[in-house]
Amino acid sequence: MNACHPDGAVRFDDLAGLTQPRSVMVVGASTSPGTLGHTTVLNLLEHSDFSGEVHLVNPKGGELMGRPLHRSVGEVPAQGIDVALLLVPAESAIATLNACAARGVRYAIVFTGGFAELGEAGRSVEAEMRALAERTGMRIYGPNCAGMTLLAPRLGLTFSTEFRNDGRSGALSRIGLVTQGGGLGRSLMQGDERGVRFSRWFSTGNEVDLDSADFIHWLAQDPGTDLICTVMEGIKDGARFVAAAQAAQRAGKPLVALKIGRSDFGKKAAQSHTASLAGEDVVNDAVFSQYGVIRVEDLDELLDVASLISRVGVRSLERVCVYSSSGGAGVLSADKVGEAGLAMATLADTTVAEMAKHAPSYAALTNPVDLTTKALVDPELARRCLTPLFADPGVDVVLYPITSNYAASTEGIVRNMLEVARTGSKAFVPVWMSSRRGPAHELLVREGFAPIYSLRNATLALRRCSGYAQQLGTTDEPEAVVANPSSSTVPLPCNETQAKALLAQHGVRSPQEAQATTAAEAAAQACRIGFPVALKLVADGVLHKSEIGGVALHLRDAEQVREAFDRILANARRHLVPAHAIRGVLVSEMVTDGVEMLVGIHRDAVFGPVLSVGAGGVWVEVEADVARCHLPAGRAVLERALDKTRIARRLASHRGLPARDRAALLDAMQRTAALFLALGDGVQSLEVNPLVVLDDGQGVVALDAVIE
Repeated sequence: MNACHPDGAVRFDDLAGLTQPRSVMVVGASTSPGTLGHTTVLNLLEHSDFSGEVHLVNPKGGELMGRPLHRSVGEVPAQGIDVALLLVPAESAIATLNACAARGVRYAIVFTGGFAELGEAGRSVEAEMRALAERTGMRIYGPNCAGMTLLAPRLGLTFSTEFRNDGRSGALSRIGLVTQGGGLGRSLMQGDERGVRFSRWFSTGNEVDLDSADFIHWLAQDPGTDLICTVMEGIKDGARFVAAAQAAQRAGKPLVALKIGRSDFGKKAAQSHTASLAGEDVVNDAVFSQYGVIRVEDLDELLDVASLISRVGVRSLERVCVYSSSGGAGVLSADKVGEAGLAMATLADTTVAEMAKHAPSYAALTNPVDLTTKALVDPELARRCLTPLFADPGVDVVLYPITSNYAASTEGIVRNMLEVARTGSKAFVPVWMSSRRGPAHELLVREGFAPIYSLRNATLALRRCSGYAQQLGTTDEPEAVVANPSSSTVPLPCNETQAKALLAQHGVRSPQEAQATTAAEAAAQACRIGFPVALKLVADGVLHKSEIGGVALHLRDAEQVREAFDRILANARRHLVPAHAIRGVLVSEMVTDGVEMLVGIHRDAVFGPVLSVGAGGVWVEVEADVARCHLPAGRAVLERALDKTRIARRLASHRGLPARDRAALLDAMQRTAALFLALGDGVQSLEVNPLVVLDDGQGVVALDAVIE
């Protein structure tokens, strides 16, 4: 309804009336303790710092907490209410929303479920909601959602009985949270028990109008938020998500995303839960990477990454020093550091010498540092040996595996370590490995050093943070796409010959070739081109010629060409290719020296044009060596996508083999992308496979091309 300006730019509501309301109406307020309608009113009146107008609606009338219960929305003596909270049966949701719109309500939060997640009838009701929002300008939040929780200042527009406990256990982190589902969001909110405390939480549900992107964008502008986390079951509007992610980038606020519904089973579950389009996961992965989104795999990892970034900021955490009182824990830590692609820091000689003044003679003072059980009986040892580690310029982070809980002894060690960690310039990552909690664990939580619960998770969090820090400054603006005037006038290609001709107009050349309609003509063209040659069927709508015997390679004389021509056409007829679709064969020079690549573009249902690049040829599915990026994109983004493939390494000179024309490949990627975008929405996919990359300076050659 209001996703875009007339010029096509994505637009977002400022959400001021929702996040800072002056008036709230609860439709479905209840006098029965324990009901959602009663808990919602308690959250607003007793557990929020809200001093605005509150209007309560219940068809039975009466009063609640000294306030009148109006029998209908129409009886409420107010116009232009900022927010209406709807706790009504699904069958009366549309009528209630219409009544709210008539009273000038700006935002309606629909808690009720039972819509698109249940099937076609529910989707029809949601379509009515969407149309109502477009017609009236009232924004709809939900349905099937847990509402909104703001903790600084406190405002609970939610039915959750746990809101009264949110933010009560310690200092809040400046972390915003956006989840479609309420259950996973509530699980993350209870991460405050381990020291990860979100200050804002938006649970968006089925997203009939306002969606996750709206709230990510709002958090990007929010002065009380430094870091944004989201759990997404589906992305309905790729352009809006990208715009929100870019807003977070510009604001310098990392965006951490858990995208669920990756597997085929998970996709079905997501659709039944929130009726969301899960999307092709490899595309999600490429888009997240391209726009600086830190992708995590589960809730624990989200909490670990969020707590680490919120505490130490965005910086490289690659050089790790492991500090322990257990030799085995030190070795296991080193294993996990290596598996995560991080580095064990090399300690300076002065660091080792300073530790040697205090450590027992049998302690290991290189990395990992193992002070043995001596550290358990001498808590001061931790402070004396940590101080030089935190001063070592070769160390980014000190990883401390706490293997066991020895009550007061462990607490003393941790207390001394925290004294150093709080004043040092290094990141300090405690890993609580014991299943038994204790005073040391509570001390870490209380002091803002949320422990991570496995070495694997700790090193993975370090890798995620370091990867994000390294990516900063590498994004570039998409280059302007100028449509070739010929693109809008040429009919869309029906076969390979036409597709190659269109590519040639955009600077991607083909080998020397000619079309022939008879065996004699094919032989004559082959003699003109020079042997060996290839013959390929030209037939409208036939995309995979080799699968029906429509390709013959390495033909060395005219007789072989004539025989191949007859065989190819016979195969086409046997596979029921319509006679009117057959245009003859393409006689082409054989190009045998080069690296076979694939450059393809398809129109993703969520994000639109996505370019793929990787290993090409007939083994493309077997190799599965492909990387992707969202279009439009500048050359730097295309180059990063290329470098994610294994085959990119074959473009460089190696053991006497010449380097291949990498620059020409990138040129072809850019030109193919420009062609696809210029052709418009009528084109669903464009594939050049193989695109042969010749020796450096010789360019590239498109051996086959398909445009659908």
